Amino acid sequence: MEKHFPFTETSENSVGALGEINLIARIREAFQKISPPAPRGIGDDCAVLPAVPERFSAEATAGTPPQRLVTTDSVIFSKHFDETVSPENAGAKLIRRNVSDIAATGGVPADAVLALVMSGDVSAAWFERFLSGIALACVECGVELSGGDVASAPGKNFFSSTLALTGFSENPLLRTGACEGDFLYATGTIGGSILKKHFDFRPRIAEGRFLASLAPKTVRACIDVTDGLLKDHAALLPAGTHAEFDFEAIPISEDAHALGGNLIQRAFCDGEDYELLIAVAGTQTDFFEKTWRENFPQTRISRIAKIVSGNENPELTQRLADARAYEHFLTEN
Repeated sequence: MEKHFPFTETSENSVGALGEINLIARIREAFQKISPPAPRGIGDDCAVLPAVPERFSAEATAGTPPQRLVTTDSVIFSKHFDETVSPENAGAKLIRRNVSDIAATGGVPADAVLALVMSGDVSAAWFERFLSGIALACVECGVELSGGDVASAPGKNFFSSTLALTGFSENPLLRTGACEGDFLYATGTIGGSILKKHFDFRPRIAEGRFLASLAPKTVRACIDVTDGLLKDHAALLPAGTHAEFDFEAIPISEDAHALGGNLIQRAFCDGEDYELLIAVAGTQTDFFEKTWRENFPQTRISRIAKIVSGNENPELTQRLADARAYEHFLTEN
């Protein structure tokens, strides 16, 4: 397997040898096609953004002004990717994982700013490939990069990138809104993301927009599955309820099967699936499934659970034993 270490022991090939001015010049060049002219793009102390992007002008004049969405997320070497992931895929992951949050809210991505913190031993060649991955994913997802910041980190072998992304939605989907008697649906397949899906996925932008168009009568709430189905499904549950899962209906991925082991545990705890988990009104399931098939015949949708009363789900607890989903700062992760 080809290795893609971000760092170099040859100082003349490092970003440290470039210096800040030359480094920013290379960033400007790499982002020419995805950064609008200043002051909306790179060039000023702040990016000057329109209150409503051009793509939403018709909705705004029709009396349904969109609401602005804001999200931020990072990719850090040895945390979110390693040397087995190409720099292009690492850069693309930064964009896509932020866009996935916008998609889960039923929005369209818009402008973004980028913050880079790295030690001076980062390879200049690796870094340029990382920027290329960002640029390609921005084009793919409709993101415009409006600027950002570069900072040097003390020590060696450190690389972190953070994106702050804006988006717009006329009818934002939230995690709250589900009721007892609603059903949970999942797009795509779940589990086994470590083989490739954690860096090779496409945010469900069109699907999220469709879901928002059905809210709140049919679609009640939505979240993207990133920390694992076990943790993320709980965010949709109203107080005093739990999800009664149909374990046979959970769409376990081929990668999870390839990895083997406890497949239910993989589906609930592997995380980084970047699929949408949706709460649908119990009286609207037939309509929802019919319209989904009409609009997204190539995107799998699975009814996996019903929201019922009671705080505990003994069967789920028994099946997962001591397993848990991802949680930052817990040393066992």
